[in-house]
Amino acid sequence: MGIKYFYNFCVSSLDDTRLDGDILSAVRKSYFDEFDKIKDKITLDSESDSLMYDYCIEKDKPLRWTVRTAQGAVLQDVSLSDGGRYYLCFYSEGRLFKRLLFSRLHTLLRAEYTDDSGAVRASVEPRKRNGGLCLLYTDKKFGTPVVLTDMPRIGDDAVRSRVESEFTDYTVAASTNEGVVRYLTEDQRAALDSFIAKVRDELSNIPEENFVNGETPLADKINAKDFNVKRNLSASLDITKARDFSAPARTEESVVDDIDELVPITADEAYIGEDLEAAPAESAPEPDKLIMADGAVYSYYGELDESGDRSGYGRTMTDLGRTAYEGTYLDDKRSGKGSYYYKDGTLCYSGEWAENARHGVGVGVSSRDGSIHLGRWKNNKPEGNGVRMSADGDIRFVCREMSDGKTILMNFTDDDTVVISQYDSDGSKIAEKSVSLEDF
Repeated sequence: MGIKYFYNFCVSSLDDTRLDGDILSAVRKSYFDEFDKIKDKITLDSESDSLMYDYCIEKDKPLRWTVRTAQGAVLQDVSLSDGGRYYLCFYSEGRLFKRLLFSRLHTLLRAEYTDDSGAVRASVEPRKRNGGLCLLYTDKKFGTPVVLTDMPRIGDDAVRSRVESEFTDYTVAASTNEGVVRYLTEDQRAALDSFIAKVRDELSNIPEENFVNGETPLADKINAKDFNVKRNLSASLDITKARDFSAPARTEESVVDDIDELVPITADEAYIGEDLEAAPAESAPEPDKLIMADGAVYSYYGELDESGDRSGYGRTMTDLGRTAYEGTYLDDKRSGKGSYYYKDGTLCYSGEWAENARHGVGVGVSSRDGSIHLGRWKNNKPEGNGVRMSADGDIRFVCREMSDGKTILMNFTDDDTVVISQYDSDGSKIAEKSVSLEDF
C-alpha cells in the first residue's frame, strides 16, 4: 500500500515522545479508515500521572483536542489558523515546544519545534516525489533544508531485529498508515547500510547450534530462547514498525537530491494521491473489544463473557490488520487451542495454551532461523518429548522421556552420526554413545 498519510512527527534530537502507543495517531488512523466522526473522553493512567483526553474529529471542522493532567495542567490543545487550518499545540513545563499544522481536511502539513522565545527552531514537512513521499527537514543550526528518506524495509527477521534495537542514528520518526517509520539523511542511510552489512556478516559467522555440548544441562539445550512469544509485543519488538510487504522497495532511481523537485502537500489533500470522497474498498468492522498491551492497541473480534472478557473463540488483530492470535480464550487469556503470529504475519506457535502460556502439545517456529519444534511445551518453553527440525526439514534432535523419569536425547549430526545421551531426572548426564547411520 505504501505511505499515504502521516499522523504525527518526532524529531529524535528534540522530542522523546513514543509514537508506538500514541493516542493522537490511533484517533487519526481511525478517522482516515472510515471518515466518520470520532468523539470521546478517555483517561489514561500511568505510573507518574493520569492524563485526560477530550477530542472530536469530523469532516470539514477543525479538530477538537485537549489533554490535561489530573491537576488540570494543559499539555495539548488546538489553536485555529487561516483557511480552516489549525494547529495542535504541545506544551512542556508551561511553554509551547511543538505544534502540528493540519489542513481543513485534517492532513498533517507541517511540524514545528519552538525555542524559549517562541521562534521556530526546526520544522518537518512531507513532500511528494516520484509518486511517493519524503520529508523536508529544516533546522536553524544548519540553515539549508535536508531531504529525508524512509528507512528501507529489511526482509531478514534477525537483521531487522538488530537494526530496530541497536541503530538509533535517524533524524525523524513518523507515525504513518504503515506504522512508525524512521527517516534518514543521506549520511545516516550510508551508516545504516554499513551497519546492516556488519550485522549480516556477524550472523553468517555464527556456528550452527550444536546440541551435543559437553555437560550442558538438558533443559538448557531444549528450552531454546528463539521460540519467544513476546516477540509480537511492542515491549520486545514494536509491532507498529511493521511494514506492508506490498510496499515498493527503495531504489536508487527514487532518490531526489534537488529540493526544488519536491512537491508540497496542499491543504486540499486528505491523504496522498487519492480523492477524499473515495470510500475505502472495505470498511473494517467495529471490534468487540480494544486491548491495550505494552503501549500498543489491538482489536479483538470474537466471543465475550458477561464481564466483557474474551472467553470462547476469537481473533486479536494488530493495528495493521494482521492476526496476532486466533483461537480460544478463557477469562481474557489465551487458553485451549490457538495460533500466535509474529509481527510480519508468519507463524510463531500453534497448539495448546493455558493462562496465556504455551502449555501442552504444539508446534513452534523459530524467528531466528526458521527451525521448528514439535512436542510438549510447559510455561512457554519446549519441555519433554519433542522433535527439533531445521528450516530445511533436517532432524536436529529427538527427545524422549522414559517411564522411570530418565530422558533420552538423540542428536543427529551432519556426518550421519547419532549421538545418544541419557539424562537423569535432574537433567544431569548419565551416559552417552555414538552410532553411525551408515552401519545400518
